[in-house]
Order: sequence, then C-alpha cells, then structure tokens
Amino acid sequence: MTAGFFRSLLAGILLSTGCAANVRDTDLLASNSLMLPPSTARTVFLQNRNASDNQAVSLHDLRARLNLKGYEVVQDPQAAAYVVLTNIVYCNQTKVELPVEDLVAGGYGSGIGGSIMSGLHGLTGMAGMAGPQGALIGGAAGMGLNAAEGIGNAVGNMFGGPSRPDANENINYACVADLQITELAKTGGTLPVSPPGTTPPAGVYQTRLAASVYQKKLDEQEATPLVQQRLSAAVAGHF
Repeated sequence: MTAGFFRSLLAGILLSTGCAANVRDTDLLASNSLMLPPSTARTVFLQNRNASDNQAVSLHDLRARLNLKGYEVVQDPQAAAYVVLTNIVYCNQTKVELPVEDLVAGGYGSGIGGSIMSGLHGLTGMAGMAGPQGALIGGAAGMGLNAAEGIGNAVGNMFGGPSRPDANENINYACVADLQITELAKTGGTLPVSPPGTTPPAGVYQTRLAASVYQKKLDEQEATPLVQQRLSAAVAGHF
C-alpha cells in the first residue's frame, strides 16, 4: 500500500470522526407507507424539483440508485412505465413549535409556508409552457398546488398541540419532500388530478418524506449530503 493511500484513509477517518462528533443522529419519516404491486416493467421517468431554501439538495443520485436496481431512466414520460415526481418543499432548521413530525403529518401536498406555494405555482407555470410532456407533468403539479391551497391553513392548528422538546435539546435540520409515483398502465397513460384530501385514483401513489439530521451545532453544509442521501434512498426504496 502506498503512502498516498494511507493519507487518504487517514483523511477519511478524521472527516468521519469530525462529522460523528457533531451529528447525534439521522432519521427518516413518512406520512404513509407505499406498496407498489409486483411488475416486470423497468422504465422510469424522473422529475425532481426543489422549492426549498437549500437548492443544494437535488436527489442527483436517484438515477444511479434506480439503475442499480435494474431500472432504466428514460427522458420521455410517455415511454415510461412509472413517472416519479419529487418536490422538495422545505429545507431548514425546524422550530420547537413545529417539529418535523408535524411537517410530515399533513401528508402529500399539505401546506408548510409560502415557499411551497411559490414553488408549486412556478412548477405549474413551467409545465404549461413545455408542450405535451409539460402538460402531463403539469397535471400532477396542479394537484399538489390545490392540495397545498386546500390544507395550508391547517398548519396554524398545530401550535396548540402538546409540549415540545426544549430548544437546546437538539438542533434538527430537516428536508421535506413530496413524492408521487404514477403507474401509467393503470391510469391510461395520464397523470390523474385528484381533489385535495381525497384518495388518489388507482395507479397513483403519494407520500411525504422528511429526512432529519440532529446536530450539536447547526451546520447546513454538513447536513445537506446526509438528508440528500436519506431522501434518495427512500424514493428508490419503493422500487
């Protein structure tokens, strides 16, 4: 083994030790569980959006994770067996009065704040200008927008709940993502739009995911790759 190898190994150990010293724990929550039926189909169309304050969270490794499972990621949603839409709606330090459990509890499309609304409005606008493929994706974006508008006021009711942990007990950095998986063979090749608060039609699966990092001292740069990996692994884990 070369001296360069040992230097790289030592640097990795020191880096991981430093990370572990500040990171107390990581966690993943979901508003509900999804169970895709068995299928031999192996083509997936991905669209990842980020309407949060942390644009560095991109789920860039999701394609590779699906490839490792034997799925082919295609560029045309009409040529895919599954259309996977993700929208990161929140990335920030959570508040004592609104912990990550409450951010997830509302489920897919539920409101957190103005960042969700602006992000979904932007997504529907871009989809409308993108031609037939944009129209397909825009339907799902509109569904998320309607859900956020219909449920967003419920966030205010969360502040009257049970007592929360002390503010100094943990520093929790969290990223929340809405996930929709559509099995096009069961929807006639379209992305159906369901009204807020209703059960999605057959072939449409929705959930809200939240990846959290508990730190002794807030470090967004340190937390970003950790929540990124958690979210990507969770999305890929449904296949």
